[in-house]
Amino acid sequence: MPAARRLIAATLLLAGAAPVQATVPRCGDDAWELAVAAERALARGDWPGSARWYGCAAAGSADPAIAERATRTAFEHRQYAATVRHARRWLALQPASEPARRHLAIGLLRIYDDAGAAVEFGRLLDSAYEDRARGFMVLLGMLAEEGNETGAARVMERLAEADAGIAEAQYAASVLWQRAEDGGRAVAAARRALALRAGWRMAELAEVRAQATRGGQAAALERLAALAADGDPYTRISHAWMLLGADRRDEAAAIFQELRGAGGAAAADAVAGLTAMALDERRFDDAVRLQEDAVRDPQQAETAHWQLGRVAEQRGDPAAAARYYERIRSGARAVPAQLRAWRLWRAEGAPERAELLLDDFLAADPGATRDVVVGVANLLLEEGRAAEAIALVDRALTVLPDDDLRLARGFLLERIDRVPEAVADLRAVLKRRPGDPVAQNALGYTLVDRTRSLQEGRRLIERALAAKPDSYAIQDSMGWALVRLGKLEEGRAWLETAWERSRDPEVAAHLGETYWQLGRIEDARRIWDETLARHPDSRPLLRAIERHPR
Repeated sequence: MPAARRLIAATLLLAGAAPVQATVPRCGDDAWELAVAAERALARGDWPGSARWYGCAAAGSADPAIAERATRTAFEHRQYAATVRHARRWLALQPASEPARRHLAIGLLRIYDDAGAAVEFGRLLDSAYEDRARGFMVLLGMLAEEGNETGAARVMERLAEADAGIAEAQYAASVLWQRAEDGGRAVAAARRALALRAGWRMAELAEVRAQATRGGQAAALERLAALAADGDPYTRISHAWMLLGADRRDEAAAIFQELRGAGGAAAADAVAGLTAMALDERRFDDAVRLQEDAVRDPQQAETAHWQLGRVAEQRGDPAAAARYYERIRSGARAVPAQLRAWRLWRAEGAPERAELLLDDFLAADPGATRDVVVGVANLLLEEGRAAEAIALVDRALTVLPDDDLRLARGFLLERIDRVPEAVADLRAVLKRRPGDPVAQNALGYTLVDRTRSLQEGRRLIERALAAKPDSYAIQDSMGWALVRLGKLEEGRAWLETAWERSRDPEVAAHLGETYWQLGRIEDARRIWDETLARHPDSRPLLRAIERHPR
């Protein structure tokens, strides 16, 4: 790996370093020279500068290869506004380019232009897939990876409305609405799919999962048990996981064991289920034996390393745990694993190894920068190094003007009682993403919890809840807003719903506070004590308990 490339992570992790000096493109220069300048900016970690240089190069050149390079480079480094601009130029030069259309569609979704994204995904569907049913399933795979979950669901709903007779379109909408925590829309879409294709198992399972999202777990389990009676392995593994979520462990274990012994595609999921149970019950030798074969399978190795890292960590062997975690370089667990390894090596007195680990990881995957920076900042804050945590995020924002990073800075500022600055960050994000329920809830909750703007906060939370009615986090915010407004019984009902769906320690803190104000002192202490046993480091829970000593 070139030494200059390694500077990306090292520069970001020097929290007190001076900001990158932005270059000013001279757009009249030769396109080739501009492209070279863009690559030089990229090599020194000046991602915004690279995007600007490439923008000039693409605008002044009729070569689609330059526009393509500009688009891909901006996308890989999370410069999404630039991605959209460059993709439009690429399409102007190559109107039939499907990769250009994909980058434009995803870029628009990531800057929360949901309506614009829907138009471009629709054009992609029209041009790229002769089999529209297959096209909807491919788009589902793309959209199911997006962090703008509500936006992705809105895009698919719009596309599905235009293809009301295609079962796959309705199924895709159901899956995405479930991810967006709107069980009502998810159930409706699944039922539309089943009306078009009766007995389609994938749509039946989508309906069941959507019912569970809405809080109807008992009915969902009953329906899933009936579907699993035909012996379909995928349905049975889904049934087992839902049983485990309902704490019906013996029934879940029996299905996992049977499917593990039968082999086939469901066996790996069954091993994962049995391992999770073994870890919960601290049967570490059993967990290790279950993962011995999985760690040698390339398709299961990352999950196996994660599980073995958890075993080593719980056994009190942090170095072994860190070695397992640092092998996870891709997939959904890559960033959490690298951050755990970073923390563990630092605790073991090997900070150089910890920094080199993240340096290598980010050099290979610069798109993970935001999540790594947020994770490191939170760990620094936990160590009492608040100034360094904020400086790190500020530094990252000079090369990564990302609203999710600004949200994270807002949360960090709130935690260290710099509330006006936190509110300013959250307002700025919401101004750019007015339809985003996550931003609405973040600002609404902060206003309710830390300021006197209770009514404004409640209105924002109500808007967020309308978009994500099954989000326990927003239900918690709604309940706490009502409690802060003196509506204790109304707030209690929302908080109990959120608690039943999540068992989250922050919800427990709020529910306990509400019980205390209602005079239900023993109920408050019971929920706090039970939750503290599972989450001894929860700051909201500890603060609630400290306010009400025995």
